[in-house]
Amino acid sequence: MTTPETEAPTRKASVATAKQVRLNLVYIDLWSAVKVSAMVAVAISVAVFLTIILSWLLLSAVGVIGALEGVIGDILGDGGGGILALLEFGQVLLLAFVGALINVVSLTVLGSVGAVLYNAIARYTGGLTVGFTNT
Repeated sequence: MTTPETEAPTRKASVATAKQVRLNLVYIDLWSAVKVSAMVAVAISVAVFLTIILSWLLLSAVGVIGALEGVIGDILGDGGGGILALLEFGQVLLLAFVGALINVVSLTVLGSVGAVLYNAIARYTGGLTVGFTNT
């Protein structure tokens, strides 16, 4: 049976044997950065797309879209048909999808450009120093 007095030295010994390692991050693989940024971009785009569609459905169910169409119709008269067409569900769905595609492409390109810039900067500065400990 162990007592707290016999157990304490083993804990102190394990803390004293912890090793620290310092590593430099000097290179980011471009293809890995493109894949990771593409997956993050797809996740963000799906979230934004669903948020837009669910917001439109909620606003339509509450009656805000109908009231907005009435206000625009009153202000513009009969010439407000072009603007009112943008408030239809099909148009909102199409614009949200096009926005999601643009978001995927732009975030993927930004991720790859960031990796290229980091590699160029790390070549001159020696990279980012990261410390690790073994506990």
